[in-house]
Amino acid sequence: MSRKVEVLLTLLGDTVVLSAVFFISWKAAVINVSVMNWHALLGNTITVIVWLFLLQSLDLYKSRVRIQIMNEMVHLLRAIFIGIVIIFGIGYVMDIDFLKATGFLPSYLVLLSSLIAWRFFWRGLVGELFKPPREKVLIFQNGDNIDHPEFSVVKKVKLSKYNPSIPDELLKADGIQGIVVESNGHSTKSIYQIISKFADTKYEIFIAPKLYSLVYNFFLVQNIPESSLLKIIFHPLSAWDRVLKRAIDIFISMLALIVLFPFLLLTAFLIKLDSRGPVLYRQKRLGFRGKEFTLFKFRSMVSDAERHTGPVWARKNDTRITRVGKIMRPLRVDELPQLVNVLRGDMSFVGPRPERPAFVTELRKEIPIYTLRLNVHPGITGLAQVKHRYDTSIESVKRKLRYDLQYINNLSLRLDLKIILKTVLTVLKQEGAH
Repeated sequence: MSRKVEVLLTLLGDTVVLSAVFFISWKAAVINVSVMNWHALLGNTITVIVWLFLLQSLDLYKSRVRIQIMNEMVHLLRAIFIGIVIIFGIGYVMDIDFLKATGFLPSYLVLLSSLIAWRFFWRGLVGELFKPPREKVLIFQNGDNIDHPEFSVVKKVKLSKYNPSIPDELLKADGIQGIVVESNGHSTKSIYQIISKFADTKYEIFIAPKLYSLVYNFFLVQNIPESSLLKIIFHPLSAWDRVLKRAIDIFISMLALIVLFPFLLLTAFLIKLDSRGPVLYRQKRLGFRGKEFTLFKFRSMVSDAERHTGPVWARKNDTRITRVGKIMRPLRVDELPQLVNVLRGDMSFVGPRPERPAFVTELRKEIPIYTLRLNVHPGITGLAQVKHRYDTSIESVKRKLRYDLQYINNLSLRLDLKIILKTVLTVLKQEGAH
């Protein structure tokens, strides 16, 4: 059974079971409305969508070969508890009759056990008989030649012969699904290059346990059932949290643009009054997964500041900064137009700073893992921004990168809130800028 067929059948089964639970509960309750009435159909549609989204958020659609059935049952019970609370809340707000119907909720709660029975049958019994084929992997290695019976090994490549162009050819030709990196601890640069290359792709990356000491400062890792390998996690947020984070970004950016509109107009007037040139400074930056976008800032330097130098980092007491710019930069006022970038989806409110393509090309050569910053949307503010000044050299970028990776590995809505509060304090103290 292929992975796509497995997911499709699991989704279909969940939908049928959840719909049946709803309609049987409706019929069992004392409700004077037909089960085929639009009110009932609306209630069922909402509940099924919420349930499926919740199950996905709690990773209950993983491949059968990646789970232990009893652990999945525990996660399913947790999903049922959370789901009941959510459905109850939605029903109360929307004044849907099934929450007021005598006997509906008791019936619904009892019948939800059928979801557990279905999952145990499908994922446990049938899943054990018709497991998806073993994942096809490409192995990069040096040192010991270790067998991995849990995978279907397509090819093994020596780390000493690593060439960035080799994987592209192999992946397309042989249907590779994952990358395994084994090493005796040598070839550190090649290991980082491989991980960085595949970090923003659909391929799973697994590492040998002896490499843990090499990567634990930069990555989250996860144990794999019945395997000695560790899986690298590049984005710890669940699907639910990612949607919520985007909703918060839209809300904050729209609210800020409305509230700050008079101030933005005043700032634009002062910039125009202070020096010749456009009010807004537009610059190409790299965003999520290396996608190029146009970043907006209030111009804080003289017009065409890089005409004779090309792309260069800002310096302390930089003579290119205008009089208004010297006021805006410590207060981060020049960053406010990026609220438009957040609204457009180019950026998030919190995340690593987006960098220019020319700098990224240079930094990739010096720091192989630099592109890991591209695994999340860049932000107006972030952990590195509140703990570090503007980049001035390769060494300062290396220090800042540690904060960026620390943020990515611990990414949560709670951490975003802490960073936003810290940003307010940083602006008030006028720290971290020059």
